[in-house]
Amino acid sequence: YDAVFASHYHSDHTGLLRFVIPVIPIYMGETAYKITKSVADYKGREAGFSVKSFLEEFVPVTVGDLTVTPIPCDHSAYGAFMFLVSVDEPADASVGAGANINNRKTLLYTADYRSTGRKDFDILLESLPDVDVLITEGTTLSRGEDFHEPREQELEDFAVETMAARSGPAFVYLSAQNVDRIITAYNAARRTDRRFIMDTLTDTVARAAGLCLEGAVVSNVFEMHPGVPGIRPGAAEKSDLFAKNDFLLCVTPQTLPNIERLNRRISFENGTLFFGRREKYMLKPVTAALIALLKARGLIVPILHTSGHADSNTIQRLITAVDPSVIIPVHTENAAWFSRFEDECEVIYECRGFEV
Repeated sequence: YDAVFASHYHSDHTGLLRFVIPVIPIYMGETAYKITKSVADYKGREAGFSVKSFLEEFVPVTVGDLTVTPIPCDHSAYGAFMFLVSVDEPADASVGAGANINNRKTLLYTADYRSTGRKDFDILLESLPDVDVLITEGTTLSRGEDFHEPREQELEDFAVETMAARSGPAFVYLSAQNVDRIITAYNAARRTDRRFIMDTLTDTVARAAGLCLEGAVVSNVFEMHPGVPGIRPGAAEKSDLFAKNDFLLCVTPQTLPNIERLNRRISFENGTLFFGRREKYMLKPVTAALIALLKARGLIVPILHTSGHADSNTIQRLITAVDPSVIIPVHTENAAWFSRFEDECEVIYECRGFEV
């Protein structure tokens, strides 16, 4: 291969980059790489790959006769890109003088995207040209035609309403790499006059993403990760950070199992634990048992999550916007959904040698 382009930092898109032969250049967004490296450093590991050049929004990169243009999109990974790939075919020697010698072919790879985040999806659609080939994800299509989830702003409003009605402590369980969810939680805390407290992993990712979270506090109250420099397992602050219930504390998969130890110091009565991940993670036996215990101690556990992927309406709008001649579905268990477009263009379900 001449080059590898990584659209964002989720492991299903970067997990094999460590096996790329060193002479092959890897291209990735700077923010995405910083987050990847910061999480690896936190866990005491190596990122596993290096980046030749950081991608910039709408700045083309030339690889051989291909031009790859990164187009910023919204996803549950911060700094995600779609890739517009184009090539100018050479003139046909059989065509007479005066013919159009620039027969440009274009392909859009969407990677993962959504319309429920904080970026304006209409602006994205306006930035996209018509293309010959569209390679699009369809992750949520197996969840049904009517699948729809709330916008991040709706999650923020819900969190504000919930915390305003409850006087106890508030927690939000999230993936630290979901930067939009960090922003949602931070905004909700500010709007309800609660102190926003992050565990060290959340703070690490927020810094790598370049967030400016004024007034936020970092706590290692039940930090257990041995890879964190300067923090011994089970270390706990001796300050009065939790003397009052006016806080929203971030917890992650690394720290959630230890939340009960905080209950030894403060009451959880009339408190809230926002579950900021898909419900399936709540149903895991260990997590389900812990949540049952926390509910018995006084916490309610509402879901505070929206998908990082496009629903059927969003995919439909993108297809209409770029008007492709060919659609190649990827990242889906319901590729048959795309059959509705077969009267308008070619849909390729198994791509085995295809020329634009």
